[in-house]
Amino acid sequence: EKMFYNTFYGSAITSIPADLFAGIRGAPAEMMFYQTFYGSAITSIPANLFGTLNGDGAPRMFYQTFYNCPNLTTADGPLFSGTITPAEWMFYNTFSGSTITSIPANLFGTLNGDGAPRMFYQTFYNCPNLTTADGPLFSGTITPAEWMFYNTFSGSTITSIPADLFTGIRGAPAKSMFMGTFFSTAITSIPANLFGTLNGDGAPSMFAQTFYNCKNLTTADGPLFSGTITPAEKMFYNTFTGTAITSIPANLFGTLNGDGAPSMFEQTFYKCANLTTADGPLFSGTITPAKDMFSNTFYNTALTEIPADLFAGIQGAPASDMFDSTFYGTAITSIPADLFAGIRGAPAVNMFDSTFRNCYQLQSIPENLFAGISGPAANRMFGLTFANCTSLTGPSARTNGQYLYEIWPNAYYMGTYSNATGLSDYDQIPYEWK
Repeated sequence: EKMFYNTFYGSAITSIPADLFAGIRGAPAEMMFYQTFYGSAITSIPANLFGTLNGDGAPRMFYQTFYNCPNLTTADGPLFSGTITPAEWMFYNTFSGSTITSIPANLFGTLNGDGAPRMFYQTFYNCPNLTTADGPLFSGTITPAEWMFYNTFSGSTITSIPADLFTGIRGAPAKSMFMGTFFSTAITSIPANLFGTLNGDGAPSMFAQTFYNCKNLTTADGPLFSGTITPAEKMFYNTFTGTAITSIPANLFGTLNGDGAPSMFEQTFYKCANLTTADGPLFSGTITPAKDMFSNTFYNTALTEIPADLFAGIQGAPASDMFDSTFYGTAITSIPADLFAGIRGAPAVNMFDSTFRNCYQLQSIPENLFAGISGPAANRMFGLTFANCTSLTGPSARTNGQYLYEIWPNAYYMGTYSNATGLSDYDQIPYEWK
């Protein structure tokens, strides 16, 4: 334990002999290379520097090993020979704050077995010169674990992602496993199946903020992963928020089956000002509606057209707030008549609250857009749905020739058509609806 703790901490050493730790053999120990070269003047790392390691990995074994090394630019891989199992915090902050410029394939050696929480936590966090990486990160196969790749490359200047970077990931998802992985990096595109093969129960926040604020990211190939998983709460929360992505490919979010989960696509593309086109559907498979499912998903994007099959995988009764502000402030001019065809059942509170609000270029509402909704009115079920859609002409929303306000005449105030004065029936729309 702490075998080489702080050995060369802050030293003026500039080079490391390839055989420095050649005598190391056997199973790792906890914190064995804890801050070994922290803040030193080393410029490069030779392959297999840390000897031959076999057996169970140990917690924090490479914790801040090369942290804040101001001259470190290159590393040969792997860090060690042999095969070990994952351990918690294994590569936590290993290279954070260093000036490393590239990552070789299999830098982290051969790993096999069950993944461990936070094992690549902030590994290359705030590496300002890191621009390239070869994949995969490691050889072998491991299962997902909580917070596994949290902020791994956050704050680096990495510009491209190799398609096989996470190819060794296999199994059921884990909570927040790719949360913030590429947060604020300089990547420009995302390869298909980047996140390996995932099967089983989805996990909360598993892709939350994964590409958040990647201002150079313009394209993505789908799907994000191969395999089939079930939905989970906040699964794709803020995944692409603040990026420069211009289009969305069909089935970007892989294959999803089962009960929907709250907020699973909340703010996924929030304020993506360059997003103009999307192919449908968002995912393959079938899931049921859930609370806040598509809340603010495309809020204030530049989306000009909605594919008819965008929500084709959504089947079931409405859920509260499920389309809250989904297309708020977009540049769409029309709405596909079958956009919500899979939504069938009794109204839910706020289910279409502000869905198309401030869509100033929207010109008409197709008949039977909400044909699957029937039953007693729910509070604010169409609250501000088309508010400030000032280019709307023709009739307001109807189902089989009957206006929504005729179907639900006793609804509470909703402001559904506030300022949509160009509608042909605007003068007869009840106060509660405008």
